[in-house]
Amino acid sequence: MKQKTLYIAALWILLGTSCTKDLEEMNINPNQPTKVEPGPLFTALELRQAGTSVARRSNVGFGMMMVQQTATTKIDDLEGDKYLPSESAALLFNEEYAVPVVNMAMLIDMLKQAPEKVNLYAAARIWKVMQMHRLTDAYGDVPYSQAGQGFLQQIYKPVYDKQSAIYADMLNELEQATKALDPAKTTFGAADIIYQGKTEQWKRLGNSLMLRLALRLIKVDPATAKQWALKAIQGGVMQNNADICYMRHTGPQQELANPIAFDFQKFDLIRAGDIKIGKTFMDYLKATNDPRLEVYSSLPDGNSDPSLQKGLPNGYNASTISATPGGGDLTTYSIFNVKTILPLAAPTFFITYAETELMLAEAAARGWTTDQAATHYRAAVEASMDQQKLYGKTISATATSTYLTTGNPFPTGGSLELQLKSINEQYWVVTFLNGWESYANWRRTGIPQLSPVNYPGNASGGTIPRRFTFPRNEYSTNGEQVKQAIAQQGPDAYTTRVWWDK
Repeated sequence: MKQKTLYIAALWILLGTSCTKDLEEMNINPNQPTKVEPGPLFTALELRQAGTSVARRSNVGFGMMMVQQTATTKIDDLEGDKYLPSESAALLFNEEYAVPVVNMAMLIDMLKQAPEKVNLYAAARIWKVMQMHRLTDAYGDVPYSQAGQGFLQQIYKPVYDKQSAIYADMLNELEQATKALDPAKTTFGAADIIYQGKTEQWKRLGNSLMLRLALRLIKVDPATAKQWALKAIQGGVMQNNADICYMRHTGPQQELANPIAFDFQKFDLIRAGDIKIGKTFMDYLKATNDPRLEVYSSLPDGNSDPSLQKGLPNGYNASTISATPGGGDLTTYSIFNVKTILPLAAPTFFITYAETELMLAEAAARGWTTDQAATHYRAAVEASMDQQKLYGKTISATATSTYLTTGNPFPTGGSLELQLKSINEQYWVVTFLNGWESYANWRRTGIPQLSPVNYPGNASGGTIPRRFTFPRNEYSTNGEQVKQAIAQQGPDAYTTRVWWDK
């Protein structure tokens, strides 16, 4: 009953009065101001991080399509495939600043002056970084220091902070929050639906996020990247798959369901065939005999036989696709696996142990640690294969071993360039379905090597975009600050690189 109450209260925060009946059963009057407790508010923030319809249109339709993990023949709604100008690029911004950023500001304001709630405050600070790094990675300079302060401080036109300042603060927040965690004090407990308040896992999450952010800086400030990476490693990162940060969806309500799966069912996308596995991604999985292929993809009828899977090339519409070798029958192209990826209860992953091991492999390859990059690469692959159990599929130890020895072995003794290629191609595979992260890591590394499309009317000159564009409504509601952001980082265009990508 306690867990149900937490979920209902979280839904109330997310949905307003749509849960009136359940609230009445809990003796909460939805028509009068009610003090929001930190627990349900934090539950709501964890739930919302998985996204709503923004997961399909921004995560899949922009992030995943930019790095050619997915493809479409559509020319509207999923414009990331062809780099077309689109307000869909603004969906992430609009959704996050409308509710989650405001709720996070409220939560942190509640907790920061309560010494007995140090663990709650630390978890909230770590989760704020989870929330905000996705935004700044996508857009560059964004509201940060004044974000969500309309109610608390009557700041309705927040400044756009420079990404360099945002990153500096996020890294400091992670360092302070992970050090503050105290297993002897109160936690969120059951209200934390990811780690159930376990402070050691929150510490490992914070340090793993720190490692992710540190590596983002590799082009713009290698020395600082190394400094923060070593802090993260010394602080203790994820140790095994039990540390994976992910949402255990339950459904069937939209807010409790896997958002990608929910949209596939709501809009009948399995039949419509709007979103397909990209040919570039599919060809890579096939070339390396990757056992994850039959977990990631299936034909629309649910057949996941690897020999039958076929990827859709990016950059084609419903007419021009007929001229490609694969032909124009969209039912013959693979989609997300109907039985593993598309159930409403399929998990959403935010950061995994496999990703963390690949980041450790990169740190080792660069000579930042005395570890062997090959050891971390193997651990990452084994973890990713084992992780597929969370989709209901078991990949055998034999299949994993074969993949590591003959399918996609690590180039031990190879050049740094070759090792980074191997590590970050694997990262591309491991972060499948987390398009925002796949896209950010591709911009950081240039790996995998992708051939851009040059569809007529594209907004990037036939190059893969380097950022999302701001919402049009920001120009009317916060125009002066948008202009300042443009003056700081460059035109509000797909081709403008964010600070860490320069």
